[in-house]
Amino acid sequence: MQHEKHPFTHKPLHRLLLIAYSVLLPSALAIAAIDARAQSQRDHLTEGEADLIREVQIIDQRIEVFIHAADRRLLVLANPNAVQKKKDEERWGPLPSGSPLELLVDYRNILSEAMEKLDDAHERKDPLVVKALNKFKEAALRQSAEMKALAPKLKDAREQRALAEAIAEADIASKGSTQ
Repeated sequence: MQHEKHPFTHKPLHRLLLIAYSVLLPSALAIAAIDARAQSQRDHLTEGEADLIREVQIIDQRIEVFIHAADRRLLVLANPNAVQKKKDEERWGPLPSGSPLELLVDYRNILSEAMEKLDDAHERKDPLVVKALNKFKEAALRQSAEMKALAPKLKDAREQRALAEAIAEADIASKGSTQ
């Protein structure tokens, strides 16, 4: 009885593929795990922003807080050395910090949370939901354009992917809020 060999056995290509898979796959998985861990441990709102969201329960005013929190990420992305007025610092706290990737993920999470709050208000038949939706739509359209202008500044593939996802989230927000 003749023993059949696997077609790649003892061939240089097979050895190269094994090496590539044994080195590259674990490296890629480790990088993905680090990214996921960093994103899951980071709060997408600053302490001041989170306090304001808890304080403001009226949906149209609450959406304004989410919009301003998202705008603050875009400000820092456009100008990492940005400063805010003392009055804003007192109300909102320090500007958010983080890498462009972290700020973009934070932005996307802020929009996602805002959309959840809008959905909740809609289910409760809140009379101010239409006003809040219109504010959110206008902001999402403006922010989408601002983010598209940031594209040339981002060179890292992960940052570019996060930017594309943030733009997509803003586009969803602007379309969803027209209903």
